[in-house]
Amino acid sequence: MFGVRSFVSVYVDWAATIEQVRAAAAELPKPSGVLGVEVVAAGDTLGCRIAVDLTGDFDEQRDGPRIARGYAAQLAEVLGVPAFALHDLILVGRSDW
Repeated sequence: MFGVRSFVSVYVDWAATIEQVRAAAAELPKPSGVLGVEVVAAGDTLGCRIAVDLTGDFDEQRDGPRIARGYAAQLAEVLGVPAFALHDLILVGRSDW
């Protein structure tokens, strides 16, 4: 048991509206270990302005990137716009620094 405060984020391309992302997130199954899904407006992060925060009882270091990538792929398929694990956006951003 890792505690309910494990946390990962998925960022969605600016082309989607927050209402579209909320509707999509409400329909998608929660990944294993994820207890909460919250869709929030975010500042511009590499062309993404909507974050989907996934919290739960999972090993954030070991399983977090996989959970976020899988959820991002599902969101992108439903919405028809790119979605990315925040972890991956940070890595891409760092390569540009």
